Amino acid sequence: MEENNKYAQPFDDSEESGFNIMEWVGLFLHHWYLFLFFILLALGLAYLKNRSWIESYKSTGTIILEENKYSGSQALMQGFGVQSGFRNLDNQVIMLTSYDLISRVVDSIPFLKVDYISMGKFRTRNLYYNTPVTITTDYIDPSVYGVLFKLEINSDGTYVISNEDSSAKSIKVEGRLDVPIQHYLFFMTINRTSNAISNRIMYFRFRTKESLISDFMSRLQPAFVSEGSSVLSISLTSETPNRDIDFINKLSSVFINENLERKNDAATKTINFIDEQLDTVSKSLSISEGEMTSFRRSNQIVNLSSHSSKVLGRATQYDEQMAQLKLRETYLNYLTNYLKTNIDAGSIVAPSSLGLSDPMLISLVQQFNEVLNKKSETKESNPLYARYERVLENLKNSINEVIKNMKASMAIELNDLNAKLANVSHDISALPDKEMQLIGIERKYRVDDNYYTFFLQKRAEAAIQKASNSPDNYILDKARVMALTNGGTKSRTLMTYLLISILIPSLFIILKEVLNTSIRDAKDIEKSSKFPLIGSIKHVKNTDPILAAKRPRSSFTEMFRVIRTRIEFIVQRKSKIMLLITSAEFSDGKTYFCTNLASTYGMTGLKTLLIDMDIRKPSINERLELSENDGVTNYLIGEKSLDELILKKEKYNFDILLGGTVPPNPGELIRSEQLKQMFLALRERYDYIIVDTSPIGLVADAYSLAPMMDANLFVARSGKTNKSFFKRLNDQLKDDKLKHFYVILNDINMDASRYGGYTKNYGYGYGYSYGYGGYGYGYGYGYGRKKRLKEANKYAQYYDDDSEV
Repeated sequence: MEENNKYAQPFDDSEESGFNIMEWVGLFLHHWYLFLFFILLALGLAYLKNRSWIESYKSTGTIILEENKYSGSQALMQGFGVQSGFRNLDNQVIMLTSYDLISRVVDSIPFLKVDYISMGKFRTRNLYYNTPVTITTDYIDPSVYGVLFKLEINSDGTYVISNEDSSAKSIKVEGRLDVPIQHYLFFMTINRTSNAISNRIMYFRFRTKESLISDFMSRLQPAFVSEGSSVLSISLTSETPNRDIDFINKLSSVFINENLERKNDAATKTINFIDEQLDTVSKSLSISEGEMTSFRRSNQIVNLSSHSSKVLGRATQYDEQMAQLKLRETYLNYLTNYLKTNIDAGSIVAPSSLGLSDPMLISLVQQFNEVLNKKSETKESNPLYARYERVLENLKNSINEVIKNMKASMAIELNDLNAKLANVSHDISALPDKEMQLIGIERKYRVDDNYYTFFLQKRAEAAIQKASNSPDNYILDKARVMALTNGGTKSRTLMTYLLISILIPSLFIILKEVLNTSIRDAKDIEKSSKFPLIGSIKHVKNTDPILAAKRPRSSFTEMFRVIRTRIEFIVQRKSKIMLLITSAEFSDGKTYFCTNLASTYGMTGLKTLLIDMDIRKPSINERLELSENDGVTNYLIGEKSLDELILKKEKYNFDILLGGTVPPNPGELIRSEQLKQMFLALRERYDYIIVDTSPIGLVADAYSLAPMMDANLFVARSGKTNKSFFKRLNDQLKDDKLKHFYVILNDINMDASRYGGYTKNYGYGYGYSYGYGGYGYGYGYGYGRKKRLKEANKYAQYYDDDSEV
């Protein structure tokens, strides 16, 4: 017997792509309702999400930072001005964002300390300037900070305060607008900002200084407008732009004022130092002036003689030099004391401001001030902090060494002056007593007067310098709203939700496919089996074992006719055909398929026999509601003849040979010679013999019977047969070189299949197109498919019996 090549050759896996995009497209289209549901859900959720959307604005102001144009020594030689460390652009940006500066800004805007909040069904806004009331506080308990309070304002000016924080103790405070209230948690007054206040509910929250500082520091964004530019933009982004604008403007103002304060610091210290000296000198001058006036009046002496005047001139010159030495000594004492005790009190007064011109001292003081300023800008955790401390310590030692040398030099000058003054004193002692006394008094007066005049001159210079100082930086543009930062949020939200609405059902479908372990349709058969698929049987609710005979015009019956035709085509004859029916495991619908296939053959009018060879668990007698039990096993053991065992029932159009009594040795009976003789005898009597045998995946009975058959039908049940087990079993049968095996896909759900009842461009393998008005076999995508379907619809009226199935 030669088989048709079309059915004899198994499918070649290499011809099939591992990924069929049209298969997945069809699968997604079949589950369109899932996509529709999730898209509608996504649109609803996106709408609700966008209802809570609040505009977020970026507010920006700009200031110009003046770069350091002069060296530190030049600035210090002038006596005043900000040191270079403070005028470095990067340092100024760091100072602008420093905790202390932002703390000062927060303190200067009291309105920040209370959040006024409006809550709607979807949106929550910070009212800031738009609030109908403002709150001024005298006392706030620390536990109240951060707690959200509800404020219910009545039209008569009364209000009720309650807390919205479920974790805190419930409170209820009643009061009247513009009237102070006292509670153990707070002393405060709620003031109206407009005369007409209707019934309204709003919320407020007290903010700690630390929380405000952290909030602004985290959002503050300083950046130079362009590379190499000294124009700095200061930006904040939030849903309350008015608050950000106030903060940026105040920050710029405080920063510029602080810069001016630093510039005036050196001049202020110089003026304070001179004032201390002037206070001492003015007292001494007043005393000496009084003494001189009193002496001249009492002795009636107006002027000294020429010789006395010369002696007095020399004495005055030496006294002025002595005063200069004392001034230098005073500054050196100030410097020594500063280095010992006041190193954190700010920069050192410049030596040049007091007339000291020692270049070594000026250079060391300059370096000391620069390093001190850098240290003040660095946190202790910074590695540079320890380095700056070491440098300061070295500079202190160097300055102390210079002071020591200067004092030694001053001691030599002092000795020289003392010698000169001694000579002058000797000359004075030779003068008359009255002139000698007057010269002593006038000497003291002139020294004090010159000293006082010197300090007044230096003080005036310092005051002029201070008055002429201006900030290095200035505001270029006040803060204003520059851009809406979240304008695309609504569309992004919608797209995100839509993407998720597509991903969720897609993942569900993919996981459902990947995790599916059972065979569902012809595609699964072709991937798992090396034997050809020759037909499929649709799922029906009716369990009648001969439904095909009772509904001959149904699509269900037509599927059996298709299989019958293909079997004839395979075996190349229309009679004397013996078929074996098996399956991978129990409950694959094997017996149900056998009874309906037998009834289909019976409708041809030819002699048909159905044999129950599942002698381990015979079930045909129960399915066909037969009272007899004897069958094949009784014949094999010689109890009865075939004529006695073959049943002929009027209600069935085929004969029946039951399995018989379950034997203790079914395997031996299956392999017996009597069984072979029985099949030979039956083949002579019947045109069609259908053998229902045990599942080949569980027992080996079908192995013994298969070689005796014209065709062996392997039944797989859609939604039940395990794919991996089915594949392994098919591979085993192929390896065992069993021939003439063909696959039947049973119980396929036409409405719940992979593509919703039919496979696009593929059909059901070698199936049918019922539901489209006709049937056929082949792949379903050959030439003229649409034309054939159109013509088949004309004959749909002849196959309209499905409603009964």
